[in-house]
Amino acid sequence: MSLKFSALIILVTLAVSCSRPVKNSKDLTVLDLSQDITVESKMTLSQIANEINYTKLESNPDCFIKRIDQYSITGQYILIYDQSQPKVLLFDRQGKFIRKIGNIGKGPGEFNRPSEVRLSRDGKYILIMDFLKVIRFGLDGKLIGETKLPDFAKYIDTFDDGLIGVFSRSNSTRMDNYSLAFLDWEGNCTGKLMKRDQELLKNRKASRPSMFYTMNNEIRINEGWADTVYAIRPDRTLEPEIVLKDPHGKEEISMENMNFQLSIWMETPDYLFFWGVDKNMVHPMYLEKKSGLIYHIPFHKDLHTMGIPNDLDGGAPFWPLRYQDGSIYRIQEANTLKSVLDNPLIDKAVFTNQTLHDKFLAFKKNLSDEDGPILIEIKLKK
Repeated sequence: MSLKFSALIILVTLAVSCSRPVKNSKDLTVLDLSQDITVESKMTLSQIANEINYTKLESNPDCFIKRIDQYSITGQYILIYDQSQPKVLLFDRQGKFIRKIGNIGKGPGEFNRPSEVRLSRDGKYILIMDFLKVIRFGLDGKLIGETKLPDFAKYIDTFDDGLIGVFSRSNSTRMDNYSLAFLDWEGNCTGKLMKRDQELLKNRKASRPSMFYTMNNEIRINEGWADTVYAIRPDRTLEPEIVLKDPHGKEEISMENMNFQLSIWMETPDYLFFWGVDKNMVHPMYLEKKSGLIYHIPFHKDLHTMGIPNDLDGGAPFWPLRYQDGSIYRIQEANTLKSVLDNPLIDKAVFTNQTLHDKFLAFKKNLSDEDGPILIEIKLKK
């Protein structure tokens, strides 16, 4: 798989552990990484989920995907960006190809090398960010318009009837040292958040927002290399939701003063899945919010992969990359998934649901390296 973060799947075996590193208050969770983590997870998918579905995305000359650089999912659609071609392709949730979105070029509605593509939060628009503009298409593929950005944005999302953009640390001076900006569709700035201290920026001590995701119908911001997850409230205020305590006891987490760096977040209402990098080793872990415990996800040596053991249907271990509307997801290229499923150990894997196991065996039998990407959706228990 070619998603940028999937390149980090260099797995390690380590002795990691757990205590009670989380303090829960009414509005804030404090995650204390300064404590030892010693408990290896015994979680299985059957403990948290009750259904798993595999959806093959259609593959033909019109929608052939060499690699997946970005994807976006709603209840009705899947949007894929293949930078190697480059192409933006829209599928329905059954994997049927609908249409290609936009074209390469420099004219209206055209793009060269998008830095982000996504379906809007309300599911009405397709957004393609190409350097200093955001191109907006309808789901019918027709161009609606372009929004010029006041400066280079790294990430975008929709908020009310307009855009919210994350501006990189190096350019925040031209945004009056703010890192988040609200824009209307004409590109006018209607509000700013996350004021940055310029002295801290110069010394690379201040972190920067690095990821948008949605939780409880709110946009959340994860700060790269940083210590806080914020929620953007409907009144456009910013409030902390999760605070990470520096594992070395310092007041602030930065690339210079810490060995343990958090690299990926995937939050659900009950869990927080994340990878930490310590001394060039990847530590896949999750936080169980209710108990406040952190667990290490072991590397499955014999399968050469990682993830929560899949005892729902006996398939491959699963590591979630997206959460939406009660389900966790990932999209995996067919040949990558097939290489794991071809391992003889998969045939001996434990399963708890015979119906799901039979569906899995039929899927596995008909899976080939030439298939399109596979959307794996796991519905969580309520």
